[in-house]
Amino acid sequence: MIHGTETMQAHISHGMRKARVALFIVFFAQGLGFGSLFARLPTIKERFDFSDTTLAILTLALPLLAGVATLVTGTVVQRLHSDIVLRIAIIAEFAALVIIGFADSFAMLIPAWVLMGVAFGTVDATMNMKGVALQTKYRRSIMVGFYAIYSAAGIVASLAAAGAAAAGLPLWVFFGVEALVLLPLLLVTGSSLVNTRIIAERRTESGENALAVKVPWLPVISIGVVLTSAYFIESSASSWGSVYVHDTLNSPESVAALAFGGYSAAMLIGRLSADWLIRSFGVKRVIQVCALVAFGGMVLVVIAPVAPVALIGFALAGGGLCVIAPLAFAAAGSLDTSGVAVARANSFTYVGFLLGAAIIGPVADMSSMRIAYLISVALALVVVLSANNIARRIEPMTD
Repeated sequence: MIHGTETMQAHISHGMRKARVALFIVFFAQGLGFGSLFARLPTIKERFDFSDTTLAILTLALPLLAGVATLVTGTVVQRLHSDIVLRIAIIAEFAALVIIGFADSFAMLIPAWVLMGVAFGTVDATMNMKGVALQTKYRRSIMVGFYAIYSAAGIVASLAAAGAAAAGLPLWVFFGVEALVLLPLLLVTGSSLVNTRIIAERRTESGENALAVKVPWLPVISIGVVLTSAYFIESSASSWGSVYVHDTLNSPESVAALAFGGYSAAMLIGRLSADWLIRSFGVKRVIQVCALVAFGGMVLVVIAPVAPVALIGFALAGGGLCVIAPLAFAAAGSLDTSGVAVARANSFTYVGFLLGAAIIGPVADMSSMRIAYLISVALALVVVLSANNIARRIEPMTD
């Protein structure tokens, strides 16, 4: 057994292992930075005396900017290796975060806010490119593990923000400490990301810009629909889950607040074990089961007579969706080796995020929150029906 394992891992070089560690740090930094910003929005609102509408506009501007940036990144990486773009963008992101912490005027806040949105989208696209490329080189599932780190970072960000707020730490100190801890790690390990490249040899041999590729949109859109569906469900849970449990099921706020907490916890637990499950049972079986669990969870949310049933439903949805985004990106990576398809697919995550936050409320106003959540049920069914297509594209990469 030991000999078999060693044979299976013989192709995994020291450089690839270093690149994996570097990506763990990148995914953690991305989750921590963005999570910290959202967790401290009340402080920013108070500092500038923003109305709810103004804060909502600024909040929605971030995913819009990120979505545009991720599409542009698909073009940039055809001319400059994505690991270089990633290393520049992650530094820009934390620089923007620190400037936001210092900002005491619109003239300082708005440029930093724009930089944050653009840098986040660029990092989001390139870190997924790198994760998919490294998984291809590993020849086994490792992508979901990166997302486990990302999910954990979001929880750490919330706890750190709560502690900083309770201690009365200035915003610039909070963001500055994060930058001081993470930027040196990112700079030291960033050079290892060169080991994720899978087409550098072709570029040098051809003497041409081998990264200039044409990726058809149709297969990207089919994967993008899955990503839009998954992120719509997540956004509807984060933005409206507590409202649904509180208003529709007449539960106290202390109970209602557990809706997205249970969703997030189940997603993290699922992601921590998903790569092992995929290696043990195969990607097709895992994604099919997870998609069905997510669908069942959203059905349970809609039909829930009492709050505990809805909370279980949200947790099942989070646990079921834990593999969908990482595996969808891996499927996009099978379309080309340049990362262009991954960047394009990444833009659909912001579509889902924005629609989930924006649509549930108005539909609920016109009908009820239960009916509004039927949209999430329908989109969970889309994920179920698309599971085989995602698995079919990934299986040759992980066998």
